[in-house]
Amino acid sequence: MISNYLKLAIKVLGRRTFFTAISLFGISFTLMVLILLSAFIDAEFGNHQPLTQKDDMVFLERAMMKLIVQDTTWEVDSLRLDGNMVYDSTMQVKDITTSTSTASAGYYLCNNYLRDVTGAVNYSFYAPSRTFDLFIEGKKLTFNAIYADAAYWQIFDFSFSHGRPFTKQENDNASQIAILSTQAARNYFGSSSNAVGKFLELDGKQFEVIGIIKKLKNAKPFVSADVYLPLQTINPMAINQDNLLGTFEAVFLANSEKGKADILASLEQKAKQIPLPNPEEYNNLYLKGTDLLGRYALYVLPISDNNYDKAKKVFLLITISLLLLFVLLPTLNLINLNVSRVMERSAEIGVRKAFGAHSGSILMQLVFENVILTLLGGIIGYLLAYIVLYLVNDSNILGEIVLQFNTTIFIYSILICLAFGIISGLLPAYRMSKIHIVNAIKQHQI
Repeated sequence: MISNYLKLAIKVLGRRTFFTAISLFGISFTLMVLILLSAFIDAEFGNHQPLTQKDDMVFLERAMMKLIVQDTTWEVDSLRLDGNMVYDSTMQVKDITTSTSTASAGYYLCNNYLRDVTGAVNYSFYAPSRTFDLFIEGKKLTFNAIYADAAYWQIFDFSFSHGRPFTKQENDNASQIAILSTQAARNYFGSSSNAVGKFLELDGKQFEVIGIIKKLKNAKPFVSADVYLPLQTINPMAINQDNLLGTFEAVFLANSEKGKADILASLEQKAKQIPLPNPEEYNNLYLKGTDLLGRYALYVLPISDNNYDKAKKVFLLITISLLLLFVLLPTLNLINLNVSRVMERSAEIGVRKAFGAHSGSILMQLVFENVILTLLGGIIGYLLAYIVLYLVNDSNILGEIVLQFNTTIFIYSILICLAFGIISGLLPAYRMSKIHIVNAIKQHQI
């Protein structure tokens, strides 16, 4: 029975090549885009090095200072009492924000107040997004740098192709050592395999290369850099200033969901206890931690007051809505195409029913044909996605982001294909299977 269904499906699909081509294009293009989006989401939010512990991390990306003062306003109410107007006034005292300053945390804030955050089993302070201009053999190179402490390498599990990370003692001693990415080592030394032990000149200082990091699968600025340096080798002014705001970030590692909640609560509590240097300028400090998704959402959708929760909700709502819309539109188009394709076969269906064909058999045949069509489109979509993924990665159009075609995405795509085939073919097939024989043969309509 299945072999007969398959033979008939192949003949039917070859009968109207135009409809078949349009259907295959819609299915393959949709699945190709879905696979690419899934690969991008997996690269950004998947458990890949150096973020395999991302679900246990709380980031302090920004700190906010506000000047909040009380403002007194008078409101006058009036009413008519016994024919006379009576006036009453009320006074309202409201808090208003007159000025706001938002930036990363200062090292003074991190070092003096954030080393005993409740719920954290480990923590790291680091300064991302620094740049150095280097010249080698007349060629200018621009290296992005991250200054980090030793705990940075314990929380973020980088994969080293050569060498090692620096230790706490090396950081405390401000040892002039460096860790390079594979690409940076190739650009500077010509090769990454023999770069360990060589010296790199940055800002007039010589740094010995002690490690080479493999290429990352994402481009997040707090982990992606060309060169990584010990925190204590940063410009002394950045460390010695007693400002609460600065250029540093903090990451805290928990060992449970409760631990993450404790970290968030502890940061908010500490913000209320930290003495402010100039209360006449800013009298309120806010320290709002977030997870990786919240940080990403606020970067994509800037929302006032660093409201990470609101940013996450809006980001997820927009993302899910777009995905559903992208899936539903091709499904509706396939249904319309299948209605047109099935209507042309009304005479054939009428003849089969006149010779005793069961409605269930007709329904099964039509749905089977659409499943075959969808699976063919799925195969084409996979091939297109594989080619596009290779081209995107090879061209470095997404920078450090590496898109991968993984098994999980492949399985879900197969299920999407089957869902497309059943949903888009079931309605027209059901209506055709119930058609009256006379109408099918004479009128050729559903």
